[in-house]
Amino acid sequence: MTPVYSVIVVTWNNLHYTARCVDALLRTLPSDAEVIFVDNGSEDGTPAYLTDVARRLGDAAKTVFLDENLGLAGGANRGLEVAAGDYLVFLDNDVVVTPRWLEGLRECMEEAPRAVAGVRRVGLVGPVTNSARGPQKVQNPPPFQPEALNELAAEHREAFRRRWAPSFALSTFCLMMRREVYAEIGGLDERFFPVSHEGADLALRAQERGFECMIASDVYVHHEGSATLSKAFPGAQGGLGGAELFFEKWRGRRAGKTRLVAAYRVRDAEATLRESLDATARFADAIVVLDDGSTDGTGAIARSHPAVARYERTELPSAVDDRRDRDRALQMAAELSPDWIIAVDADEVFEMDRARAERLMQLADPHIKALGFHWYTFWEPTRTYFRADGALGAMSGYRMYRNEPGLRAARGAEGGLPGGGIPEMPDGCGRFTDVRVRRLGYDSEASRQARLALHGRPGAARAGAPPELAELASNTVTLRRYAPASGVSLCIIARNEAERLERFLAFLEPFVDEICIVDNGSDDATVEIARRFTDRVRVHRTDRLDLAEVRNVGLEMATRPWILSLDPDEELAHWDLPRVVRLMDDLDVHAYSFEIANHQKDGPPVMTIAVRLFRNDARIRYGRAVHETVQPSLDRHPELVVRPAGVEIQHYGFLKDDGVMEEKLSRYLEANQRMREEDPADPMPWYNEGLHLLNDGRDDEAIAFLERAMVLGQRFLSPRSSLAQIYQHRALALWQSMVAELPPGHPVRPTAEESAAALGRITPARMLVGQARRRRLQGPSHGD
Repeated sequence: MTPVYSVIVVTWNNLHYTARCVDALLRTLPSDAEVIFVDNGSEDGTPAYLTDVARRLGDAAKTVFLDENLGLAGGANRGLEVAAGDYLVFLDNDVVVTPRWLEGLRECMEEAPRAVAGVRRVGLVGPVTNSARGPQKVQNPPPFQPEALNELAAEHREAFRRRWAPSFALSTFCLMMRREVYAEIGGLDERFFPVSHEGADLALRAQERGFECMIASDVYVHHEGSATLSKAFPGAQGGLGGAELFFEKWRGRRAGKTRLVAAYRVRDAEATLRESLDATARFADAIVVLDDGSTDGTGAIARSHPAVARYERTELPSAVDDRRDRDRALQMAAELSPDWIIAVDADEVFEMDRARAERLMQLADPHIKALGFHWYTFWEPTRTYFRADGALGAMSGYRMYRNEPGLRAARGAEGGLPGGGIPEMPDGCGRFTDVRVRRLGYDSEASRQARLALHGRPGAARAGAPPELAELASNTVTLRRYAPASGVSLCIIARNEAERLERFLAFLEPFVDEICIVDNGSDDATVEIARRFTDRVRVHRTDRLDLAEVRNVGLEMATRPWILSLDPDEELAHWDLPRVVRLMDDLDVHAYSFEIANHQKDGPPVMTIAVRLFRNDARIRYGRAVHETVQPSLDRHPELVVRPAGVEIQHYGFLKDDGVMEEKLSRYLEANQRMREEDPADPMPWYNEGLHLLNDGRDDEAIAFLERAMVLGQRFLSPRSSLAQIYQHRALALWQSMVAELPPGHPVRPTAEESAAALGRITPARMLVGQARRRRLQGPSHGD
């Protein structure tokens, strides 16, 4: 009997994980499935174990024993060569599957096109798990208890029944692939050795052929997570290594693909259409226009415009149906075989030139399929002021899409209302730019009333209308002057950041107008990676550590009105980027402070505040050799307005190896001592050296430095906080010692117990880095 499923398990040592995986697999394997074991040259008894399992399974098992380790992709491909099933399944040997997992993945593959809006044909499906990067990881998974796993999976299946969702990428830890996909695109790319981005690469190749990638959220399996990889290949970073190779492959694969077609759907847009078409012609290769029954000169303007490659007029029964019309316009654009499509309304002016459009179509991150923009709705005829309140004052959304098979409008408002026509895109494949879009069609009361009449009734929006349509009838509005120039330069400094720089730049590349990088003496591939993203790269070595000097070199390179200063070990959330754009709208503000969540290895993040977004103004420059900041320059110019951004930055620098952190601490301490000697009136070096002493456990010395910093900086609050924590720890230790010494029934004991408990709840743990942390983990020495 020809099997329906072929489950391919690739092994390399770690026999105890393999045995656990196989035990669960055999308990859940349906009768119409075969198992293919591929061993990558194990030396721990795994081949003998697999031979015995295969003997017991008979015709339902195949074995492939390799003389050398070909990595996950190489091993899986050898398994694919002998697989006979219609559903090909990759399964890592550190996965524990649960009942009906195969049937659940197959159900999603076959039923999702009928159950999920916008899904066409499904080619790849993966489950959810406790340990994975990206959307397949469940939130707050329970501890692994083998005896309770099946019950947990059953409860999860009921709670998330048929909750299936498209995904921009899938991991190969447990992945079902339709044989049709294998026939069209082949197996895994073996250049990603030992294991890296083969799953993401496979998903991208499948999507290029029109296959959907789905997550079956109702199928739960346990995944140990890089159990083999972390021991054998620590440099692989748990599968994240090789990002440079992955990005390079797809950069080359899509090189030169920059044909952009703009898709318009219009109706009675004579007042604004020509200005919009002229602006779009500056960045688009061609324009298509769908005219839904205009009664004014709209058609004549579109037909005569030199950039319009195709004009189509239609008289449909329903006057306006946003989703239907955008869908047809997208189809018209796709027929011109572009690489990207941008949807534009007749009253929109995109502030984008051809150079920026080409950069957006050649982004390093190949997962990006949709690009977002930000709308500014002018509210008076001079078009000087825009609506800054409500939904109209915060409009951002995706309008530019990679042209892939089956692209069509699937999301949006019902009943023909505006707000529809958004192509279905998997979560995670969209990125925001900082590009502004000027909306011209609301600049008079008459034009606003005309919009309401088109989609509702005079003076009000009909039920179900999006908020921005209802706001057209509002009597009280907030207006703000439109900034004549916009744009942001990303300024970073780097030293030996090759491990994370590619991902960091790939994430922010769509959002910023330019990237300025100053390298402070890297001896790895940092400079090479930087130059893939920007020609604004400068190597600036300093005789002694002076990070302010290095950062200021980057500021001098910047040409845009605003500067965003980040480090490669920091992250902004994607959903916060539209908020950052709106911060730059305020003409009265010069700089914004951000909350920094400094993630720790042994506790919750420690929060600090720093200015990271500021105007490209010569008055704003960095000071201090280490722990550098622009705050001194802002203090020297009280006319500069600083406000809180209300946005959080995630900082992961303290998660680096303890040895790396110790080397950094030593360099910083030396520079900090030099700063203190050169400017003893500056409180910051005293404070920072106090923190160094505190980290080394020299509390009494730390107190002296922190108190000095407090005296020098009357409004400097950080020393007070650190001192308070030192005294809290001391008070807690004293109360705890009293509890330990006082006998039961002693009249002071209740007070001591209550005080110790209260202080214990509010006293944060001491966060240590470098050798101090290593000493704590090693525990007290029992030597001489």
